[in-house]
Amino acid sequence: MVVAAAALFVAVWHLGRPTIVNDEFVYLRASWASVHGNFSLNLEHPPTAKYLYGIAQLVVGQGPLGPRLVAAAAMLGTGVVLLVWLRREVGFWTGLLAAGAWWLTPRGSGASWAEAGSVIGARIDRFAMLEPLMVFFAVASLAAAWTWMRTGNRWWIAAAGALLAMSVTSKVSTAVLVLAIGALPLLFRRWRDLGVGALFGGGAFVVVFVLLYLPVGLFTAIGHMLKFQAQQNAHGHPTTILGTIYPAAPWWANFAFLAAGTGWLLLSVLLVGVVCAFAIRPDRLVAFLGIALGVFLVFYVIVANVSLPYYYDAWMPLIVALAAIGYARLAAVRPPVGRIVATVLVASLLVPAVRLGVAVAQSRPSGIALLSDALQVRGKDSEGVLFARFSANTWRIYLPERGTQKPQYGPFDAIVVGHDDRRAMPHQVTEFLSEYADQLDHFRLDYLDVYVTKTGTIDDNNRDGTLRIEPDTPAS
Repeated sequence: MVVAAAALFVAVWHLGRPTIVNDEFVYLRASWASVHGNFSLNLEHPPTAKYLYGIAQLVVGQGPLGPRLVAAAAMLGTGVVLLVWLRREVGFWTGLLAAGAWWLTPRGSGASWAEAGSVIGARIDRFAMLEPLMVFFAVASLAAAWTWMRTGNRWWIAAAGALLAMSVTSKVSTAVLVLAIGALPLLFRRWRDLGVGALFGGGAFVVVFVLLYLPVGLFTAIGHMLKFQAQQNAHGHPTTILGTIYPAAPWWANFAFLAAGTGWLLLSVLLVGVVCAFAIRPDRLVAFLGIALGVFLVFYVIVANVSLPYYYDAWMPLIVALAAIGYARLAAVRPPVGRIVATVLVASLLVPAVRLGVAVAQSRPSGIALLSDALQVRGKDSEGVLFARFSANTWRIYLPERGTQKPQYGPFDAIVVGHDDRRAMPHQVTEFLSEYADQLDHFRLDYLDVYVTKTGTIDDNNRDGTLRIEPDTPAS
């Protein structure tokens, strides 16, 4: 009960408060449009998660809260699957450890996840991203496929195929898990089940996949997605890792993001558990989970040239499950030494769990979400806002009409400077902030530096964007 209550707290407490992030906003718009008959938005990704997010907005109201509740439910559901699966195969405490580690440890989109004023939030699955649903359906599919092997009931492999289709049509990355599921008959030396799995599992996959893709235009939408993904993979995606900008993600990018988003203590404890799983009496379940983890790593590390800070969430359930099994095996080695070592290492997970709980409790809107009100209280709510070194995809969420990155589009109430090293500061902004420093008030909103005039308005010269302060026009 304690673990379940803590999981519910992490999943839903202050869930509507965190600032909407770039990709989340795209999915919110696309999902809202889809339930109103417009399926043309965000065809770069499959539709299933967005169907569910759209329905949630119809029920709860337009905005992030309903979809975030769906993502939270998927996160909780993933833990339930791990609990039931591993409890049956290994034991209750192993299942509980896997579920608890999944529910209660950090998985942020960067190292600043524990800061209340961070834009990235405390957990990836506290946002309406595609990953929470993709992961839930994928883990459920793996569990169903394993149950098929254990029971021989063909309906389980059909369920596995259907669930995998729902995962792939949430985000296509999990298509590689077909290889892991296909390896199961080989692990159990049941060669005939290769055909059974292809017929029942493959058939269910195709039927569900087609049904879910039909509303968006089956072949047109898939073609658009594949073309976009191929082009993006060919050209890469600029990314910043430890202060260095890379035009395309290096092969180790996902590991750097994994370390930043989880922390070295959590990552070390999980890796020790994974090593124990493979080193101490590994069985077919460990092999199956290892194959699933392996195909993910090959795809994300070798095949994909694009890496974002939250991609590692896809394989985290597998790491957590293997670590839980590893500590169960370690506890049985040379009693009581193995049990003591396992208990101490597992107990150390309370440290990141407590940090996550504090971060969730302190969740609030940050930075760009507070900017409009901050300007209004200072009487700066009538003109535009000039942004520099800050993503347009972010400021357009909150100031779509007032914001711009072009100095020649004055007049402006404020200049707002972020800290995105991928974006250069316009020389007009640098020169203006230096020349008029004594006529400006500066205040900080979390990760934003905001400059407003003490009197007058910031305007451009109608030629090249050179900025100056125009005095206030006296009232007549």
